[in-house]
Amino acid sequence: MRKLRHPGAVMGLFALGLEATGVASGAYVYGDFPLKILGVPLCIPVMWVLVMALAYVISKEHGPLAGVLSAYSLDLALEPIAYHTRAWIWLEPYTMQVYWGSTLANALVWGGMCYLGIKLWECRSIEEEKG
Repeated sequence: MRKLRHPGAVMGLFALGLEATGVASGAYVYGDFPLKILGVPLCIPVMWVLVMALAYVISKEHGPLAGVLSAYSLDLALEPIAYHTRAWIWLEPYTMQVYWGSTLANALVWGGMCYLGIKLWECRSIEEEKG
């Protein structure tokens, strides 16, 4: 397995690119945040790194599915809050809206990102064990 020293940085950059693509596509916009990069609040990629780390920690004990579902449960808690505070606003859903304006595609992206995070953290863990 290839050496990966900084999985958090890789995840953060990937998350920023993914979120910037969502904003550029017109699917959603972010509300008032003090610092944005490419239309994405700086805290969003940081949040993704933390969520993916959580998914990894849970997956070590209970398997990847439990890790992904546990991390996705955060989105289920965040969507109603974001809806009411207008932290992010879904404009053009492109896929079926299923939960507080959030879409089926959003759920799939959350699952995929969390699984990717688990695999990236596993790469680092394997390298640390080797020494």
